[in-house]
Amino acid sequence: MTGIPHSADTYTSRRLVLRGWGSEAEVMQFAAEGKFELLQDESSDIENGIVRDVIWRITPGIVLQYAMDSRSDCSVFALTGSPAEDVRRITQSIERGVHPWALDQLLTAVDRAKGAQQTREAVLRAGIGAPHEFDKRFHKRIRKALRSKDVTIRSAGIWATSYSRWQEFRSDLEATAHHDPEPELRRDAQIILDHYSGS
Repeated sequence: MTGIPHSADTYTSRRLVLRGWGSEAEVMQFAAEGKFELLQDESSDIENGIVRDVIWRITPGIVLQYAMDSRSDCSVFALTGSPAEDVRRITQSIERGVHPWALDQLLTAVDRAKGAQQTREAVLRAGIGAPHEFDKRFHKRIRKALRSKDVTIRSAGIWATSYSRWQEFRSDLEATAHHDPEPELRRDAQIILDHYSGS
């Protein structure tokens, strides 16, 4: 997610994964009812899969971003600003209002997924919904997908790493970029590694 200004004292919430790709009308209604000030509404990063990117100012120091991500088929909220305790408080209030996927639910969905397509969806959703800080529970499941025998699941694992860019994924991505039997997956892993280098 892009477009939010950051400074040294800026705090960003975790990405709140909303339930249902078709939630855009409800999101806009939610923002209208909250009387949030619209700062940006565009499709600013089609190349990286962001098909809608909306930012509202909630208070003078805090903004709310809504993004629709085509790769994961997820819509997400994230709050950024300062002071951190205000961002956390508003995040909790929004969570109570929109009931996003909880972290444990994201993990359970991966564990209970049946078949390649369902696993792909769950892994990507876990990737975009993972905490900013390293979390071994999410790392374990995404890494397992990276090493799957199924090409669809491996692809999901590769792209799931792109949301958090934890350094703990680097060695697996390097192995994929050099040794995966699928040329497209080798290319995708290298694209993500290139972004790691530039971050």
